[in-house]
Amino acid sequence: MIPPGDPVRGSENRKNVDPGLSVRKPFFLFNLFYGWWICLGGAFVMAMTSGINFHGFGNFIIPLSKEFGWNRTVVSTIFSFARLEAGFIGPLEGWLVDRIGPRKLMLVGIPLMGLGFILLSRVNGLLTFMLVYVLGVTLGNSVGMHTPASAAVANWFTRKRGLAFGIMWSGVGLGGLMVPVLGWAIEEFGWRQASVMVGIFVVVVGIPVASIMRHRPEQYGLLPDGDKPEEPRENSEGRQLVPDLSKDFTAREALGTSSFWFLSLSIMARSLVSGGVGLHLVPYFMGLGANPVQAATYAGSVGVISIPGRFGLSYLGDYFNRRYMMVGSLVLMTVSIVMLARSESIGDSVPAIILYSVSQGGISVIPQALIADYFGRKAFATISGFRSTVQMVGIIIGPIVSGVFYDRTGSYEWAFMGFAGASILSMVLVFFARPPQRNNRQ
Repeated sequence: MIPPGDPVRGSENRKNVDPGLSVRKPFFLFNLFYGWWICLGGAFVMAMTSGINFHGFGNFIIPLSKEFGWNRTVVSTIFSFARLEAGFIGPLEGWLVDRIGPRKLMLVGIPLMGLGFILLSRVNGLLTFMLVYVLGVTLGNSVGMHTPASAAVANWFTRKRGLAFGIMWSGVGLGGLMVPVLGWAIEEFGWRQASVMVGIFVVVVGIPVASIMRHRPEQYGLLPDGDKPEEPRENSEGRQLVPDLSKDFTAREALGTSSFWFLSLSIMARSLVSGGVGLHLVPYFMGLGANPVQAATYAGSVGVISIPGRFGLSYLGDYFNRRYMMVGSLVLMTVSIVMLARSESIGDSVPAIILYSVSQGGISVIPQALIADYFGRKAFATISGFRSTVQMVGIIIGPIVSGVFYDRTGSYEWAFMGFAGASILSMVLVFFARPPQRNNRQ
């Protein structure tokens, strides 16, 4: 299943296939194109980052508040400002992925994230918690999870990119199954012991997953989407193929387009909503009368219910305009958040959660494919890194807004209504994020 060696360096600078550069082929388990294994690995990565460090972290809010006397604003602020690190190093991380490939970064980041969770069990105050969470958990998650996996998928697929990203992001649904398990572990063993369990799980599962990731198919004599080379002889002899990246944008060129900024600002506004709602779903449901395990189950159901949306909407994006599909997804999210704000019982929130979950399929997955469609594969990770710097603003503000409004009003209603407005703004911005015109490139 795993390509047994690294490609010969320097081949991507040659204009034609060099018959002197031989590579060993991937092992085709079930005669399956290796790119699909990349997608599967990406799905496991997204399951961990979502189920443990995004939606799953909501399980820690109330236990931390009780043990240290922190209010929800403090806990939310820690979570938010930890994302500053991801935003600052995003461009550098992306550049490294484009330069050395995703696997090496993942083999550094995943163990660091696991160690961070283990050390989290030993913290004794606000300062040590922030240091361990930011420099261990968050840094490891940033380096070893989303960006490297997304870059790998973007490089291994072009025509089937929507389907590929849909498979990868369906892992968020698997992560949803982890949320109630984590909630149960915290309830049964305490948050410190549960944190150790999480750290061990991340290392044991994450390292094998990282080991299967590869950068570009051409380095292994293959083409994106499993297409056959025009000259079968070169492929059959195991020669490296050189990707045609001449029409792709550099990071500098992408940053000079209005398309990048409209799309990035739209993602920022959407992330404000997803961060503000997602992190607080567990305490939100507890406020409606659920116990901790029930609340974690309801919060985790968002990921599970979102699987058809993530997979289906992304797949349809291979055949229909992705930008318009994202607009439609944002309409659904706006309606669902207004419904959540007005819910007074668990029963009231069920239709809202279903709509919210379905909308996640479009707003989370489609932007990844849009960036690859608009700017190409050559600098995908670097461009995504700059996008994450813009996105960081929304990720930071959203959870803090929820925490502040709850601490002051005892309810999430007004925070959620504000998020509905941010969702509308995201909708308008993505509508103007039209494909960049190549004839305007310098």
